[in-house]
Amino acid sequence: MATTALVIGTPATIRAVERQLAVLPAPPVLVGCVVHQRDAQRYIRDLPVLGDLDELETVCRLSTPGLALVSLPAAMSELIAAVRTRLRKIGVADRFFPTLEDQLAGVGPRTEIDIDLTALIGRPPRTLDERSIERTIRGRTVLVTGAGGSIGSELCRIVAGYGPDRLVMVERSENALFEIDRQIARRWPTLRRHAALQDVVDADATRELFASMRPDVVFHSAAHKHVPLSEDHPGAAIDNNLFGTVSAADASIRCGAERFVMISSDKAVNPTSVMGMTKRLAELYVQHVHVHGQTRGHAAATSDGRACRTGCSMVRFGNVLGSSGSVLETWKRQVRDGGPLTITDPRMTRYFMSIPEAAALVIQSAALHDPTADAGEVFVLNMGEPLRIVDLATRFIEAHGLTPLYPDRVRDARHATGRELPTGSMPVTYTGIRPGEKLFEELALDRESVRPTRHPDIRIWGLPTPEPTAVAAMLHDLAPHRRPKDAKQVVEAIRRHVPEAQVSAYEMQRVA
Repeated sequence: MATTALVIGTPATIRAVERQLAVLPAPPVLVGCVVHQRDAQRYIRDLPVLGDLDELETVCRLSTPGLALVSLPAAMSELIAAVRTRLRKIGVADRFFPTLEDQLAGVGPRTEIDIDLTALIGRPPRTLDERSIERTIRGRTVLVTGAGGSIGSELCRIVAGYGPDRLVMVERSENALFEIDRQIARRWPTLRRHAALQDVVDADATRELFASMRPDVVFHSAAHKHVPLSEDHPGAAIDNNLFGTVSAADASIRCGAERFVMISSDKAVNPTSVMGMTKRLAELYVQHVHVHGQTRGHAAATSDGRACRTGCSMVRFGNVLGSSGSVLETWKRQVRDGGPLTITDPRMTRYFMSIPEAAALVIQSAALHDPTADAGEVFVLNMGEPLRIVDLATRFIEAHGLTPLYPDRVRDARHATGRELPTGSMPVTYTGIRPGEKLFEELALDRESVRPTRHPDIRIWGLPTPEPTAVAAMLHDLAPHRRPKDAKQVVEAIRRHVPEAQVSAYEMQRVA
């Protein structure tokens, strides 16, 4: 049975939508239209005018469309958002049709409702010490790996604003690199930049690139971050998270970089997942090379022959809201499709930050780093209190003008009404913990080992430096040509080198 649809717009946009739909082999059945402002017209082409925007809810109740097609000019962006919110409140799915003029001009409003990330997280963003960041960046050559990713691209944008001499963007995804290079060129046209389409795991090519670019500061953000995918492909996680870090850190030391900063994760603390364990392995290597790796005779030298010491450090933080593949992307699609919204487990909590906040504090940590420190420093960002995923979902749903219905309330609502859920509601379902996941994340092992820095929202976690023999064994055993081929055996090999690794909530649930 064909979907019934209501068209909402101006007379001109309604006519355009009707013409576009006419070319489809199986278009929706149009029940009529709602005009922006009422005039004398009773029909637009063959569509009856059922009312204006003031009568939207009444028209929808009487015509019961399965879908609302919203087409208004981009200049009416606030009106578009208001109309789509009203439709979602009354339980009518909507689709946005940009006008042909706006498409040709390359302009248009967001097709999603803007979400206030500060309100979702429930705390104000962290402040920055602008002067110390500028001293670290201005006039320097800064290199970012994973430059096309969510954090990497934001690092590039922030760095560009502090006046570096040159920005080097390293990324293996062609489209992602093209996009961030385009953005930087448009906003900072006079900034010298270099876009390198390269996989940082390729040690020889990475060493050559770093030697030619001679970066002063390196931000290493290239990584595999998705927990379930890393569980299925542990070898790929080792290659990218561990050996990609080895490649970038060694190249930084060889070219005489002043600072090397690796972006880590809260999942590296008492890790239960392949992603967390491989991040912990990468941390161990960065700690090791900060102390031992620069005494092997391959560190760069200054013009007067003195050895250049590269300060190697790590920054650890939690989940980044709005990043590629984050829960908000999933929830946006689910709201757009009419639900249900999915949550793995109602007990789950996580630390959250926004992309700009996380990237800015990474750069702030670079400014705080002491290259002469006895061990590779692990900077822990103040993420505030962990947030229940259920609370985050509630705020997200309510920001869309909807009412969340959790499983018990869904059952009650269906029992009371037969089958239909209340208008303006969004059902939520629990899908269960996935392999490798924790119920609760940590940022440091114990508070006593964390000391303050000059910045109130950044701490240093005092980690012991690993023994060189342990690092050598780790690299030997997990090398691509030596490690097992079987995924289960690969995970067992990883665990042997991460003594603090824990059993995941998923595994405990299976045993129980």
